[in-house]
Amino acid sequence: MAVRSWTCRFVLALVTLWPCAASAQLHGYEALSDWNGLAEFKEGVTAGIVSTYDRDGGNRDYNWYEWPEGFQDSTVQVDYSIPTRVVTLPGPGILTRFQMPHAAANYAFTLKMTVDGTLAIDTNSDAFLDGSYLGALYGDAGSRSPLVTTLVGGQFSYEPIAFQESLVIESNNFRSDSPWAKWHHYYQYNYHRFAAGTVVTPYTGSLTAAQQAARNDAIAMMDQAGSNPAGPSPTATVLAAAGQSIPAGATLTLAALAGSGRVRELNLSMAAATDAELDGLRLRVRYDNGQDYAIDVPVAHFFGAGHDRAPYKSLPLGTDGTDGFYSYWPMPYGEHLVVELTNTTGAPIAIDSAVVEYESGAVASDLCYLHAVHGEQTTSAGQASYQILNATGGGHYVGSLLYVARDGTSRTILEGDDIIVVDGSHVLYGTGLEDAYNGGYYFNHVVDQSDDGDVPDPEFGTGPYSGLLHMDDADFGDESFRSDQYRWLIPDYVPFAESVNVTVENYGKGADVLFGSTAFYYLVPEPATLVWTGAVSNTWDTCQTANWFRAGAARGYWEGDHVVFDDTAAGAPVIHLTGTVNPGSVLVNSDTVDFEFTGTGSIAGPGGLTKNGRGMLTIATSNTYTGGTRINAGSLVVASEGALG
Repeated sequence: MAVRSWTCRFVLALVTLWPCAASAQLHGYEALSDWNGLAEFKEGVTAGIVSTYDRDGGNRDYNWYEWPEGFQDSTVQVDYSIPTRVVTLPGPGILTRFQMPHAAANYAFTLKMTVDGTLAIDTNSDAFLDGSYLGALYGDAGSRSPLVTTLVGGQFSYEPIAFQESLVIESNNFRSDSPWAKWHHYYQYNYHRFAAGTVVTPYTGSLTAAQQAARNDAIAMMDQAGSNPAGPSPTATVLAAAGQSIPAGATLTLAALAGSGRVRELNLSMAAATDAELDGLRLRVRYDNGQDYAIDVPVAHFFGAGHDRAPYKSLPLGTDGTDGFYSYWPMPYGEHLVVELTNTTGAPIAIDSAVVEYESGAVASDLCYLHAVHGEQTTSAGQASYQILNATGGGHYVGSLLYVARDGTSRTILEGDDIIVVDGSHVLYGTGLEDAYNGGYYFNHVVDQSDDGDVPDPEFGTGPYSGLLHMDDADFGDESFRSDQYRWLIPDYVPFAESVNVTVENYGKGADVLFGSTAFYYLVPEPATLVWTGAVSNTWDTCQTANWFRAGAARGYWEGDHVVFDDTAAGAPVIHLTGTVNPGSVLVNSDTVDFEFTGTGSIAGPGGLTKNGRGMLTIATSNTYTGGTRINAGSLVVASEGALG
């Protein structure tokens, strides 16, 4: 399968892609409040994490700081309680998530954040993560905001802390004769950093009108989990399949949509289904007449259904909806979309109903396609990790469902660290499986906490962005261990330009540990073939202007697209380039129109240029494309040095 190649450049480890839209000032709540924006390509954004993972590769995932250096196991650490500096981050950026185990946060670790040189937050982990600190500042002290949550042994905040120039986070370390959870300082701070020149609204302790409105929208979405976060649509079309039996080996097509649009909702009701039926019925999605499925996942593991999992309502997915299982992931498509249910078993499978809700119409040229991949593996002796996702291309990772099980009652498999490698080199390193899914201390089964709404020894606990769907544990009399959890990286999405690899450590490298997962991610579509219209302007730019035609719809050019200039062009034949473009190929195939490439920009990349037809082509730009120039017909005028790459 061809993969779109994105031109990128690296500045201070920040992956910057050619922009697809002009950036307005960021207030920090964009990812929390704009549901349809989730599918947009994340230009110029890098994701990072600052955590207490063991830099020596062991399991001492605590008490690591930017300063003092060399602190682990030093005499200073053992004997003294001292101030520490967690991290210094250059801007512009936004702190997107702050997580600690509930038991640790309750010990009121110092929390100071200096934003752009001004001490903006001076409190402690207990006050910040129980919601009282920001609640008092933002006027919701009487009703806890869901943006700061306590659940299954973890406390976490999604309140954005934006910084233009820099962010410095300071804390402290308690001496080793303190209680276990007090001496072991665990933390995770996720952040986004943006390209130079991006303007953000720095955190000040108060909200602008735009921030207040977006925050209200984000809170309403979370409070109404189970309803479509995008809200109702008066223009949507609903395709409904009545209850029926899908024969063994057969496929039921739920939707076959031509043109462009966006799927808003998928529903499936199977009230009486067994686990075997939920595993054997697969949800499959193909885009733009492609042969490969972008989604091919058992119903059980796409929705998080069956297998003793608790009914739940999260923002993008749930099993406790009005119409059964639901998916609200935004699913744009450019030319064509097929949604199917395939019975892979040897017996019929009954469904009660199924629904696809979509909107037809042009979609923005910077939208990515939703993909999902399911995997399952039983480890062998010495196996270091389990792979949740390995994808190539450009896009962003938005989270996973994960289940892990083993014989015996040991919970130590939860010690495995989560690791995300972006573009082969940029690493996001976490501190343990339950921390990665917003829990703490074996999902509150050790060092149990009961304040702030936490439940000791839970079998499940779910929320809009994360949750524990099921746990088999010795606390319940079980003779084996299993945990089944999810976390959606929506405010803290992880962009990638070339590849992403998501793994979880197989702690202890033991055999016979069952791992299973479904990873969700958005991917830039495969390169398209576009025909120039010039209907909007004579500018050939990247993603911004819908000067091209594809499959009956106007759209913009994306890097890697194959471009055609022919006699159907309606606009001026003088094509103006203002920046560098990297097409997969250029074909000028005209008999009656004479084209000219001009401007301060250029054509680059590995593609070539072919001239067909009786018309003339004049190239007045200096180019660097490396795929060669071929003249089959007509004439070519070279009007600039370096015109032919």
